[in-house]
Amino acid sequence: MPMQIIFHEQVESTNTLALDLARQGTGPETVVWAGCQSGGRGQYDRSFASPPGGLYFSLLLAPDLSPEHLSMVTLAAGLGCALALEKVCAIAIDLKWPNDLYCDGKKLGGILTEAVPGQQSGRPLLVVGVGININSRVADFPDMLATRLTSVRAVTGRDFHLEPLLRACCGSIAAQAACLGREPDKFLALWERRDYCKGRLLGWQNGNEYVIGVGRGIRADGRYCLEEENGRRHAVLAGTLQPLSDGIR
Repeated sequence: MPMQIIFHEQVESTNTLALDLARQGTGPETVVWAGCQSGGRGQYDRSFASPPGGLYFSLLLAPDLSPEHLSMVTLAAGLGCALALEKVCAIAIDLKWPNDLYCDGKKLGGILTEAVPGQQSGRPLLVVGVGININSRVADFPDMLATRLTSVRAVTGRDFHLEPLLRACCGSIAAQAACLGREPDKFLALWERRDYCKGRLLGWQNGNEYVIGVGRGIRADGRYCLEEENGRRHAVLAGTLQPLSDGIR
């Protein structure tokens, strides 16, 4: 995958910078990479802690996907990063719907996908923002997060060169977005093998609604299936799924 990599030691947010570049005419296969972020953004405008040692980048992507699959690009990005980390770092990665990477039961990274506004024709241009704790020290994170996070360094006891990981992740993201379009059944099977929520007791917060149920896996349309104790099933499209137990049911 030919890439133009733009590196900054520190930025407010790689996604914000990538969106600005896209508005100025920068095309796909451009990557904004930063050593750290002062204002990293997560899902629902939450802040994303980004101390030095992590891999923080935003990839401009124009995938050839149908509208129903386009909404699943975040899932493809998660799977792409998981496959790259498994290959390069030799660790097992779980995927927590829709945008988190987990390892050993703790959060390892997150993804934020945003559409570039103003696209009138051709393939939609997306910004896929990724933050993964690679060489990060858990002690560098805020105290309220430290017990829930991990890093590749904490798991393996090793430091890794970030640029090879960056290239591996970007290539794998593009490959899984293509797989989603060409072979959706294969894509879903790969994602399901890493499903952190399946079989776990979950709390689903969606606006003022709160539902407790067991994760039953990802659907073909990318929504997540949550089953209440009374057998009622929900197709989760938005909101937050939070594991309430480590046990599998």
